[in-house]
Amino acid sequence: MATTAESAAPQSLLERVRRVRGWRMALLLLSPYLAIQVFHQAAPGLFPDVLSKLGEFRFLPDWANEALLHLKNEQLFGLFNFKDFTRTVSGLLERPLDLSEQLLIAGDGPFGLGAVPWVVLVGLFAVTGAKLGGWRLALLGGGCSLYLAVFNVWEDAIITLSIVLVVAPVAAAIGWAAGLAAAKAKWFESLLVPVLNVMQSMPHFSYLLPISVFIGIGDEAGAIATILFAVPPMARLTILGLRSVPSEVLEAGLTSGCNRWQMLWKVEMPASRPQLLVGVNQVVMQCFGMTVLASFVGTRGLGLPLLNYLQSLRIGKALEVGVAIVAMAIMLDRLSQAAGARRPEHVDLSKSWLARHPYWIAAAAVSAAGTVLAQITDHAKVLPKSWTISTAPLWEWIVDWVQLNLKGPLGHFRDFMILQVLFPMRDGFGSLPWIGLLVLVAAVGWRFGGWRLAGIVSLFVAYLAFSGFWIESMETLYLVVAALIVSVAIGVPIGVFASRSPRRYASVQVVLDTFQVLPSFIYLIPVVMLFRVGPVAALTAIVIYATVPAVRYTMLGLRNVPADLVEAAEMSGCTRWQVLRKVKFPMAFPEIMLGLNQVLLFGLLLVIISAFIGGIDGLGDEILLARTEQALVGEGIVAGFNVAVIGLTADQLITNYARERKSQLGIQ
Repeated sequence: MATTAESAAPQSLLERVRRVRGWRMALLLLSPYLAIQVFHQAAPGLFPDVLSKLGEFRFLPDWANEALLHLKNEQLFGLFNFKDFTRTVSGLLERPLDLSEQLLIAGDGPFGLGAVPWVVLVGLFAVTGAKLGGWRLALLGGGCSLYLAVFNVWEDAIITLSIVLVVAPVAAAIGWAAGLAAAKAKWFESLLVPVLNVMQSMPHFSYLLPISVFIGIGDEAGAIATILFAVPPMARLTILGLRSVPSEVLEAGLTSGCNRWQMLWKVEMPASRPQLLVGVNQVVMQCFGMTVLASFVGTRGLGLPLLNYLQSLRIGKALEVGVAIVAMAIMLDRLSQAAGARRPEHVDLSKSWLARHPYWIAAAAVSAAGTVLAQITDHAKVLPKSWTISTAPLWEWIVDWVQLNLKGPLGHFRDFMILQVLFPMRDGFGSLPWIGLLVLVAAVGWRFGGWRLAGIVSLFVAYLAFSGFWIESMETLYLVVAALIVSVAIGVPIGVFASRSPRRYASVQVVLDTFQVLPSFIYLIPVVMLFRVGPVAALTAIVIYATVPAVRYTMLGLRNVPADLVEAAEMSGCTRWQVLRKVKFPMAFPEIMLGLNQVLLFGLLLVIISAFIGGIDGLGDEILLARTEQALVGEGIVAGFNVAVIGLTADQLITNYARERKSQLGIQ
């Protein structure tokens, strides 16, 4: 037992500081930053200019441009040209892409396979849905694919599908191999995880810029960018699946005499099947979303007409194509989710083959009937344009009505937000001295993760300062922070409301799932209709996109509060509001903070895409400018990496805080 003197021994400075809580901790963290700000405002000459504004430090973008130019035109180590290597890789994808397109789309290409009639594909989607999820999923699969034909977007949609059918298996195989290697070798995992973090934080366009330099434009360029973009989730879920195999399952495999390969293929892989199938679902959705965005490098499909319609502000046609993208995204997501949720079934061998495989028979019957019908009439091959319908005039009428009748209120709201909220925030973030922000971020990092985390986040802020895009980074950050505030103000109350009953939770979950499968490009359509272009339109699109994780993580955190704690609070006489404020919210707060982290990451991704509609400054402008001028591609890549660094800084700070707080609360 410790003596009184021992218990009263003075604690170390580190231990005392770590025990500080509340406003005192906030003051401790803010004091160095506030001191720098005060002295900088009171005596500007006290600080050298380099400690506040860096001016034009452009060596990093210039170096990136020169490096890309060297890779494009010179041989590496005198052995091979990197551009020739990338063209060879793209050539490997050319034949599969052509084969997939010839199989699904009318044309007399080099393979001579003809095209699958549209009636056959609609029927096959319906049969697949019936097999995987019953009549409801059959109706969804058949109805969504029928929409593509009836609304005259069939060819573009099937081009997109033909690309996804090629790139998704490749991305899944690469991600699985990388995840397997990381799960088996710790040293490889320590190298792979930071790379995955950066890849998942990079905006979509950052994948397209170097691809356009080394490969050019076209379907192959979009396919390679899509594969790179879709690899990380598969790799992460492979690691998670293999690491989560129960130890007793592994022991059973060893005791039964399995060797190393048998353990992998007959024990570990079957046991991690749920996580692997979720990874496949994520790959499919990532591929679909990126294939749409790959229209910026000339990839055909649904993205190209949507891009053209948005550029010409033909909102009616853009909405029509947007609905087609939504229908296709929901169909692919639900089918792949249903495939992942299936479990091995017992087969009754006493039944005939026909009785055991009714859906295969149905698929064969649909294929045969559709093929015969296509030979009888060309209408079954490709739906005639005269049979299709268009809702574009209706959407255009709605847009005109909104602009005519809501122009005043929307204009006043837009002007108020720009002049009273967004521009002051932009100016405030633009005036931040980089050294002050570095000290603040380092102090927060040290508080929640020690010197190692403080060093990492300090390097991140230093990179932003010396990247040559400090002002642009702050102009991007202010809009994301504004969207974060609005998303939290909307998402947390909705999450609280939905967590109160299972019925509300299920209803809101359906809405969230629907919003989350939509490609990010889609969110630009309604905001352009309401606000045309500018920061308010971008802010609105980001809020719509980023509110989903705020709601989801709030629901998750509140529903995971232990029931015995809630019962104890209720038995002690707490009202429902007191239970929420004093029990549920403190326990759920770490999970809610992880949701805020996701809100910020979602916002960073969409703020770059929002730059496409114009009217906002920041890193998105630099990336889009690099898309049109190959001499500036290096600058675009550096700007994209700035986006990743901002996301990684927030991710490191928030996840470490959440981890510490969960440990204090005893939450697993």
